[in-house]
Amino acid sequence: MTGRELSLTENLIFRDLTMDDKYDIYCLYSDPEVLRLDHSEPFKDIMEAEELIRDFKQSNCNHSSISWGIELKDSKNIIGTCGFKNWDRLSHHADIGGNFLSEYWGKGFGTETLRFMIEYGFTKMYLNKICVYTNVKNTNVVKLMKRHDFQQEGILREHQLLEGAFEDVFVFSLLKKNYKFNNE
Repeated sequence: MTGRELSLTENLIFRDLTMDDKYDIYCLYSDPEVLRLDHSEPFKDIMEAEELIRDFKQSNCNHSSISWGIELKDSKNIIGTCGFKNWDRLSHHADIGGNFLSEYWGKGFGTETLRFMIEYGFTKMYLNKICVYTNVKNTNVVKLMKRHDFQQEGILREHQLLEGAFEDVFVFSLLKKNYKFNNE
């Protein structure tokens, strides 16, 4: 196995990315379905994947964010990325996000990842609040947030420029006091 294993769930391994993952990362971030509701441009070459891996490594050192590759246990391939950003240690909150290759959508990996991230954020990072920002058209993420008791805090109007149009973004959050931990 490449990379430092961070944590396991039933089907997934969350770990640091290495340059051995550059082809998987290129596939992820050149998939137009993955980027359809994101404000990113598809990768044009493998060097962009290498740069993202370097950026993830750097962000993991700056103590304001954490980024991981999501490895499928069965295949040992990276099928997504996830992490925390804007980590405010004084106020104990951070934003979460992630992406999966479109061929893995609808298979429960988003739910598995979200549960891992919530537990990690509240128990390892000592967060009080976890926030999510998502395009209002991203119905899969909106449903996922609602199923996991995230509360909609508001709408950022015309906050994201996608394909030449300004789009609204939902803000969701989950407070530690409102989360039921696995051992409860």
